[in-house]
Amino acid sequence: MKKYIILLLLVCPLLNFGQSYFCNKSFGNSYFPLEIGFEKNITWGGSFYVESIKEKTEIDGKEYFKYNQDFGNGKAYELLLRNQNDTIYFFNEKKKEEIVFLIAKPEKGIKWGAGKIIEIDGSFETPYCNYENLLVVENKYSNGEKDKRYYKQGLGLVAITNKKGINGICLPNKEESQLLMQPLSSKNCENESEKDRIKECTMKFINSYIIEKLKDEKIKAPKEEGMLNFKVHISKDGQVNKVEPLNSLTGGNQVKKTIVKIIKTLPKFNPTKTADKKAVGTNLKLSIPIKTK
Repeated sequence: MKKYIILLLLVCPLLNFGQSYFCNKSFGNSYFPLEIGFEKNITWGGSFYVESIKEKTEIDGKEYFKYNQDFGNGKAYELLLRNQNDTIYFFNEKKKEEIVFLIAKPEKGIKWGAGKIIEIDGSFETPYCNYENLLVVENKYSNGEKDKRYYKQGLGLVAITNKKGINGICLPNKEESQLLMQPLSSKNCENESEKDRIKECTMKFINSYIIEKLKDEKIKAPKEEGMLNFKVHISKDGQVNKVEPLNSLTGGNQVKKTIVKIIKTLPKFNPTKTADKKAVGTNLKLSIPIKTK
């Protein structure tokens, strides 16, 4: 009987993982950054809006940034803001006067209007990031209600809470969500720190597993050498739940069926997780070259 060598060449796609880009991005040193190009996503109750700064204007010799809050469907608000010595001023166009929007100085106990700094080293955990060293401001309104706003240096507002719980958080955009996704990994690869190492480790594990299992099988060598391709679906629980052969080799029906059987016995994986840490299913393509000698 001829022997054949099977080598796993490719496992794809393994999703990228890089939390630091979103969680640590910065637009300067202010707790309320004002600069052209600033943009971030925020939830507000049951709504969602995009904050952005695309232009600035001058009023009475003072430079203001046009701070836009776009809720979609034609609903948007524009604030005229400026930074002076780390204090953010809002220009009220109707009253033609300025009011203090945020005293962004890291000094606990400072008050202004309805606001008060209650922490200068606060923390807050969202489904996306664990924020540290936050400026926490308590706002008290005329109706007696209060909320807390958490500001990150270089990014601004990242969370809002009230007596009902979380009222809003900073969200990644679509590109950032992809970077925040945690890739599928085998159990012995879960502690790798970089996405490429997670990918390489998982590929090696699957490769070794299939080769070791094939050693115990008695299989007739196929007549044709070539590549066998398989589509594998991993459930959100980390289990292989479907293996689909994508092609055939002459005389290779037995080896194809055997590989399918082995793939189905792969140990449970750490499933792919989205940016908000929800487990999801993953489709992989395994390309396995078959050589006889």
